[in-house]
Amino acid sequence: MVRTTLSFCVLFGFLVAGFAVLQQAGPDPSSPTGQSPASSEREQPQPRLVARAAEKVSFISTPVSAEDLSLMLVSYEEQSFTDDFDRQGESSEPKADNTKTEETTDESKFFEQASEEKKELTPEQKVLREKLRDVLAHYYQQPENVASRSPWGAMHAMIAYGVDTELIAQNKKVNAIGYLCYNGNCNGQTLFWVQNNKLQTKIGPGVQGHAGQFLAMLAQSRVRTDYPMKVDSFDFKVADLIEHEKHTCQPRTELTFKLIALVHYLKSDDKWKSFDNQDWDIPRLIKEELAQPIVGAACGGTHRLTGFSYAVHKRQQRKEPMDGQWARARKFIEEYHAYTFKLQNPDGSYSTNWFAGREDNGPPSRRLETTGHITEWLAYSLSEEELQDPRMVKSVDYLANLLLDGRNEKWAIGPLGHGLHALAIYDERVFGGKPGQRSDQLARQVKPLLRRK
Repeated sequence: MVRTTLSFCVLFGFLVAGFAVLQQAGPDPSSPTGQSPASSEREQPQPRLVARAAEKVSFISTPVSAEDLSLMLVSYEEQSFTDDFDRQGESSEPKADNTKTEETTDESKFFEQASEEKKELTPEQKVLREKLRDVLAHYYQQPENVASRSPWGAMHAMIAYGVDTELIAQNKKVNAIGYLCYNGNCNGQTLFWVQNNKLQTKIGPGVQGHAGQFLAMLAQSRVRTDYPMKVDSFDFKVADLIEHEKHTCQPRTELTFKLIALVHYLKSDDKWKSFDNQDWDIPRLIKEELAQPIVGAACGGTHRLTGFSYAVHKRQQRKEPMDGQWARARKFIEEYHAYTFKLQNPDGSYSTNWFAGREDNGPPSRRLETTGHITEWLAYSLSEEELQDPRMVKSVDYLANLLLDGRNEKWAIGPLGHGLHALAIYDERVFGGKPGQRSDQLARQVKPLLRRK
């Protein structure tokens, strides 16, 4: 009996050791099962995430030196139709003097930032500006810790302040965009992997919730195409992520975030082929999205509307004809602007049933989710004059009050990120807030805020 027991233990030990060796010798856990390294480049990528526990936990996929980390700090540029737009596809090695925020180009005119030529703010506008910046300052001083946030959570912290967003990693503040672009580990998960020397994205719980989501957030933060990315020992740039999102377009799927990203980074007449040899361009993306519903889409359909708004704005900014699918998108957006205000509640909030109909109930968390997302879309898509519409001002004031009064609440990171982004966009377009300078701007806001409390 003893001999049998000992034999079983020895056999079990060999099996455990053999399994460990196979695990180490096996493929990347995030790569597709049975995928041959020699597979065709035109084979459909499989950007799916396996169980989180299978991924090794580390501060960042490959150790990064302090010099590398300095390159990860804020470096962005808005594309211009005249000069800089033609350079968007070009890539160059990042230099030390490019790590600071760069001057924006002609596209910044769209945001119509406050300037000396603008009319002086009314007393009411000044009160709203201070309240809005109080909110932005309060939450900016509470960066998320990557030890307790997934990449999806870190992305939604990032969307609020864009290039200025900071995260806590190993008790140190790091730039959120830089950390995520370097495939930083967030609570045991990362966003990217490599197959056949090409950048691949993960989609699933804790990572991207939608195809193209991270690139869309980079586009909304106006991150340059030559911004560096790193996955393990592989060096990439945002331009490589753009190519991946182009390559993986599929008909009759959600293309919302790809539209936001690609209409920002590509020229209006750019054409490309997907992995299955289909022809694509921006008008086809718009057409595919227009064929899908708003009600029932991601976050009530607000992101799909944002995609159309991005397309319309880019077309206008480039002074190109508003015809075909572009004209359809503009008409669609204009109709939804009017419809949205019809669903607005008396207190300035928007329907808690998104665009499905009028509704005014639910806890503050639900109101933040719906009003935050809808205000975010409106803050980007309305004209300067429409941003001063009393209905829009009332919704911004409502959202600011909700976040200020609930500053001790434990808001869900998704609705919080989009709600703060709504206020940040409004601050930029109406009050002259400047991306890349928010750290200093909001730091000046904190002291009087503390005194007022």
